[in-house]
Amino acid sequence: MTAEISEFILGLDDEKRNIVSLLRELSSGLSRGAREDIKWNALCLFKGERAFVGIMPYEKYVSVIFDRGSELSDPDEILEGKGKQMRHIKIHKASDIEEKNVAHFIEESYSLK
Repeated sequence: MTAEISEFILGLDDEKRNIVSLLRELSSGLSRGAREDIKWNALCLFKGERAFVGIMPYEKYVSVIFDRGSELSDPDEILEGKGKQMRHIKIHKASDIEEKNVAHFIEESYSLK
């Protein structure tokens, strides 16, 4: 973990720090060789030059952002957003990560060519 990422995470309140840390661990575990960086006020994981997932804390939740979210399978309509490409999932509490099947979306986003 770089100093910039550590500072980013440590600057969050306890609940968001826990959620961001869990999402970071999950994302890193599902995407071998991904590079982490702070961009656009988010912790982003990159596959090459593509930020396939972003973890962005807001006041009341943490958003998990997918650059090509419109291409992801979402039969339960968990993804939010209406733009051409990007979609996101709002995480209000740590249990939302499993309940909203975030791992599936991270894996699929990482696998897009």
